[in-house]
Amino acid sequence: MPVPGSLKRRPVDERELVELLQRQFEIKPVETKAYLRLLEGFDMTPHELGLALDIPLAETQALLERMLLNGLIIRATGSETRFAPLHPRMTMTNIFKIYEKGVIDALRSHRTTVDRVVNMLEPIYEERKIHRS
Repeated sequence: MPVPGSLKRRPVDERELVELLQRQFEIKPVETKAYLRLLEGFDMTPHELGLALDIPLAETQALLERMLLNGLIIRATGSETRFAPLHPRMTMTNIFKIYEKGVIDALRSHRTTVDRVVNMLEPIYEERKIHRS
């Protein structure tokens, strides 16, 4: 673990980050871009973020709701509705937990299918054994 204060800011290749998160965790590019804008700047209102991303306000509000739901951002304190990014470690933990749940759910679904197919085919196999005797 790096010593506090030893981390140096390095430029982020936004395209590479967008592609990586989309490929590995199915994060929509606009979510990654929005998170980066919030991370690089100040807490933003939906209007400010929409301008930064060049998307309509209605789309921005839906985006922010998804990001809140997925644990990427929080509502910032204050009288005006603003949003702030969570720490990158917490954000990636939340992304991974959602991805992990999806993988586990898919495995359970496949296991159910395997059991169903076995139950469908087993009588045929057993009947085959009886006829060969």
